Amino acid sequence: MKTVNLSTQIALSRRHFLRGTGVALGLPLLDAMWSTFARAETKPVPRRFFAICNNLGVLPSKFFPAADAKGFNYQLSPYLEELKAHRNELTVFSGVSHPDVDAGHPADNCFLTAAPHPSSGGFRNTISLDQFAAEHIGNQTRFPSLTLGVNIQAGQHSLSWTSGGVLIPSEEKPSEIFKRMFVTGTPAEVQAQVRRLALGQSVMDSVAEQTRRLQNNVGARDRERLDQYMTGVRDLEKRLGQAAEWEQKPKP
Repeated sequence: MKTVNLSTQIALSRRHFLRGTGVALGLPLLDAMWSTFARAETKPVPRRFFAICNNLGVLPSKFFPAADAKGFNYQLSPYLEELKAHRNELTVFSGVSHPDVDAGHPADNCFLTAAPHPSSGGFRNTISLDQFAAEHIGNQTRFPSLTLGVNIQAGQHSLSWTSGGVLIPSEEKPSEIFKRMFVTGTPAEVQAQVRRLALGQSVMDSVAEQTRRLQNNVGARDRERLDQYMTGVRDLEKRLGQAAEWEQKPKP
């Protein structure tokens, strides 16, 4: 039998996944992927749109740079100081508003639509900016759009709306988001994997052999990154399991 020795510097695609029964686990950026990037320099990185609405707002004096600041030569505000690593990638706009969007807190439904007077009788929303972007560039990524929320009335509030003015409910359960991001396969396979998670088993149990083979065929830095990534996923699974347990316990 002829033995084939794999190089420790194999080339991986950025879209490489570890796949098992009911699982598709993406990988972090590894050194082994850069050669693939070099061969595909003409292929642009997919563009993404990310919007956050903080219902309590921010203090303008703590967020915006000084009024006379222009270009990149400005002193970072206390809030922007947290993003200083990305300073050269940021553009801060001021003076932007939705003058006809009233109604107080319910106006968050118009954050990405600017539809006027949301509290008026017969109000109908319109397409949100994220869904408009999804229609044009959503085919470049696995998920055209994701709508997430925290402590939100899913049936009444959302940043995402269709072109017909229909609310797209926000997903706020971490377990459902985890399932959507990592669990795949037939309905029966998905349910089986969900049951394994409920029993404290890891999604990575299904890709353990692939993970070992991959770790044996990448460099030391990539092995360290993979170990950190897998540890992070396992920690997330444990937190999800603990959260699910507390949901079943009566509150004091």
